[in-house]
Amino acid sequence: MKFSTEKVVAALYQLTSWLTGGGRSLRWMPPSLMKSRTRRCHAQEVLRPRLRIPTETTIAGLATHRRTCAYVFIANLPHLADAYGQDFASVVSSELQRRLSVHALAVDATGIARLRTDCFLLWVDGACVCGASNTSRLPHESHLTSFVIERLLADLSAKPVRAGGVAAMMQLHSDLIDVRSPEQLSTSEMDFVLWTAQPFPHSHESNAVGWAEHYRADMEVAVRVSEALLAEDLSFSWQSVVHAARNASTFYREGRVRIAPNCCERMLLTQEVFMPCLRRLGLARAFDRVAVLQALSALRLQTSARFGISIFAQSVKIDHWWASILSALDDEPTLASRLVIEIRDYETLSDLEAAQYFCMQMQSRGCRIALCNVGGGSDNLTAVQLCKPDIVKLHASFMRCARNSAFGRECLRATISLCARLAFQVVVDGVERKDDVEIALGAGAQFLQGYGVRAATHYASEQALSG
Repeated sequence: MKFSTEKVVAALYQLTSWLTGGGRSLRWMPPSLMKSRTRRCHAQEVLRPRLRIPTETTIAGLATHRRTCAYVFIANLPHLADAYGQDFASVVSSELQRRLSVHALAVDATGIARLRTDCFLLWVDGACVCGASNTSRLPHESHLTSFVIERLLADLSAKPVRAGGVAAMMQLHSDLIDVRSPEQLSTSEMDFVLWTAQPFPHSHESNAVGWAEHYRADMEVAVRVSEALLAEDLSFSWQSVVHAARNASTFYREGRVRIAPNCCERMLLTQEVFMPCLRRLGLARAFDRVAVLQALSALRLQTSARFGISIFAQSVKIDHWWASILSALDDEPTLASRLVIEIRDYETLSDLEAAQYFCMQMQSRGCRIALCNVGGGSDNLTAVQLCKPDIVKLHASFMRCARNSAFGRECLRATISLCARLAFQVVVDGVERKDDVEIALGAGAQFLQGYGVRAATHYASEQALSG
């Protein structure tokens, strides 16, 4: 019995919908499955390969031939259209196509296909993309594949798109897919590629009051951050995590990223200011990659130092963005043994299985995993149990409460005792005053952090010696 491609795709969609408890909404379903009159509005414009134009003989030979290509999907194009207008969204699509053409020339690609305004296919030389596309086998079995995708994402998304006084960043999603050559793709096959290329959407609140204004404000910050990355204006401020009972000897130093002010600014731009904007826009992933790479460079320069670097929930998964970092950790195990990866917003982790696998992979290479701000009010204990962190850092509010009451000190003691069952090291954050060390030590703290931790710990040591 023969089945049409469209029926096969429909069956696959129904199967995956059943397995996942519903699957994508109709908005994200392939048009061929919706049987909508608007099918033509998804007009798949297929462009002939730019570098090698196949002859009729070649096309005939490729009728049943499938090959690996990279798809690139603009995940935030609907948001850009809502916030800045459809004309700007069209400019974004055209600019991505232009950047893809430049990238194709750089890597000797064989062609580009535009399936829709938000989705493109890029055919790369087979020698560059051979190997498995399953990122669970990174980095050993698919080094070259992941490096290709990582470079593609980094090159295409580094610069903002500018037009008519507007500047905005693209949120791109890319991976590999096996398809027939663009001349051979049927409408149903194109629909299936589009469905595959789209990540599950985040909540889209463009109808909320004031949404567009907030989105544009966040995007201004994101553009400023991208300009700083291009200009290499990122720097770190370092805060020590110290042993409470060892004369404040350093356990490791946490690096907090900051951006130098430009001609229009007076103050440094800190990660506490810009990271929430990047997270809301879905753009934290690219920034975290650069920050970790810079931390590795700092470790190479300071061969005895231990550094911690923060990443956010959007980055806590093994994907192509980690290709260079994983390769460096594999090639230089001494770097991994001196790196602490701090997960800031662990309570927002949505894919706990991916997070667990990420932590396991990093720990297997010698890195430590730290979960920050534990006990801050919106904890995800399941994430703590699955991630099995080496370090738990308590929210600074525990220290503030312990200063003011016996009940606060008892809460601090009980929380330290509980967290000691979840991780090897527990860090009390928020140490700022001289008596904070005594309070923390009395509660059983082993490690301390805060703006006043050095002076406070030295004071406590002097008191102990004089006593």
